[in-house]
Amino acid sequence: MQLENIKGRSYYLKGGTNTGVYIFEDNSALVIDPGLSNSRANRLIKMFEKQGIKVKYIINTHEHSDHYGASKVILDHFKDCKSLSSYDAKLVIDNPYIFNMYTYGGKSNRFFDDNFKNRGEILRVDETLDEGKIILNNEEFEIVNLKGHSLGHIGVMTKDKVLYLGDSLLNENILEKFNFPFIIDVESELNTLENIKNMDFDFGVIGHGNPLLTKKEVFDLADYNIETINKYIEQIKGVLDNKCTQEELLAYIIEKNNLILNYKEYYFSKSTLASMVSYLIEKDMVEYKIECGKIYYSLKK
Repeated sequence: MQLENIKGRSYYLKGGTNTGVYIFEDNSALVIDPGLSNSRANRLIKMFEKQGIKVKYIINTHEHSDHYGASKVILDHFKDCKSLSSYDAKLVIDNPYIFNMYTYGGKSNRFFDDNFKNRGEILRVDETLDEGKIILNNEEFEIVNLKGHSLGHIGVMTKDKVLYLGDSLLNENILEKFNFPFIIDVESELNTLENIKNMDFDFGVIGHGNPLLTKKEVFDLADYNIETINKYIEQIKGVLDNKCTQEELLAYIIEKNNLILNYKEYYFSKSTLASMVSYLIEKDMVEYKIECGKIYYSLKK
């Protein structure tokens, strides 16, 4: 495990989930998205201790356990360390069962929950962050709203003009592998991707895959994410020329795009589909009717 310098005091660590690090003048550190597991946390602690770095803050960009799961062990080791997130993310991080319930659509079961066995210990979030400028250890950072992939997603900009983006956009390999991206709010995600293209930064760090991107690469990737979302919206609209249930819609998406899903991924995809249908409803493009105990959706004629 090795810290990779980006610019100035801004660094990253590559991993299953990429981690951002900002090292202050006093050799303390801000850690952004430490990762999933206790073993990841212990490797981070060992690396920081070896370099004489004390972790002072952890910022969780959003409420998905592959980004925050390692935080508790780090907080227990560095006693004065504070955990930070948005208010919406805190609600789920402090109560992780909420994520399983709203993704599954009710009380989840062992088929779903067993997929989260590697999630680290339950975490506390000490303070919540609002969009805008903040001061940590006498240095200024900017918190940006990146809502869409999750309700509480934020990004962190350092004074080095390095923007830590979490999962607000996914690289091409991830999109090709999982294909149907997990999005809780489609309109917010599209707005986030457009807003990223208007932000002033030099480098971006994303949560999965190759971490470090130039500004142009971030902009290109934002466009690719937008194209991917719009591709699925058009597929859904095509099916909704005739009445269709959400289950039938999801089966069509899975078959057409050759998606290979496990139990958890099926419900992730179901959640994304529901968000896309809601997006079309809010655009006043879709109507519904209930027949024979089923809800059918169709495009407005």
